[in-house]
Amino acid sequence: MSNVIAVVNHKGGSGKTTTAINLAAGLIRYSDITSSCLIIDMDPHGCATSTLLGKLDGEPPARSVFDVLRRAITPQDGITTTVYDEEIHLLPSNPSLESMAKTQITDRLEKVVSQLAPHYGWIIIDTPSNLGVLTQNALVAANYALVTTPCTGMAVPTLRHVRQLIDRITERQNTWLQILGVLITLKDGRTPLLRNVKKEMNQIFDRSEIFKTIITNNIKIEEAPANFQSIFAYDSGCLGASLYRDWIKKEFLKRHAKLEKKRLEEREQAAAELAAAMAEEMESEE
Repeated sequence: MSNVIAVVNHKGGSGKTTTAINLAAGLIRYSDITSSCLIIDMDPHGCATSTLLGKLDGEPPARSVFDVLRRAITPQDGITTTVYDEEIHLLPSNPSLESMAKTQITDRLEKVVSQLAPHYGWIIIDTPSNLGVLTQNALVAANYALVTTPCTGMAVPTLRHVRQLIDRITERQNTWLQILGVLITLKDGRTPLLRNVKKEMNQIFDRSEIFKTIITNNIKIEEAPANFQSIFAYDSGCLGASLYRDWIKKEFLKRHAKLEKKRLEEREQAAAELAAAMAEEMESEE
């Protein structure tokens, strides 16, 4: 199964970390594939790391993804359990990741993920609010890109840049990277969606790539990570939990299954074409 998902957008406050954590918790609860899930925190600010480890003091963990990427420890040695009710594992962030962001190495995380993927049903990569080396590492390592965005006029230029990066990574470094979808977050439930903004979004992404579920602002979604819980554990009956649950069960898992089928067919076709080309070459040599 292709199970590595990079949550991306270089606009701050787009709901990346909140979605990454609640997606992991939801997949453990509602996915039939497996109950194991790993979050890799590639954001030097480490917001996901802080809440998952139950520490808001900003003190980085002794072992982190930075140590793994610089080959000081093995990927397995960098993983830790979390305080969340769901069995989410974590490869924590560290502020020292900033130093890696100054390099041009974009395939180091891919090697780490390839070692860890067989041991987890799902791997979710949380990324920083930029499209630099750390985000590029996540996309090179991922099978799917999940874009989170508010539906505002200021978000549209950002989405264009995200789409351009995804297309470039797909063309040059990760042929099998696919867009899982665009999730609209942080919407004020009291106001309608801006039609012109939605129209612009449809020019950047196919209409089928934009999830129908919209995550509206909800105080419970904000309170949950401060209490070191997923939205499902904090208040399973609240609107935020219902929206994330419906998105995962009714859209995310179905789209993932559809794209997985497409990926398998494309891989089989590529293998058949390669085999035919090799056979033809052997015949010509004879």
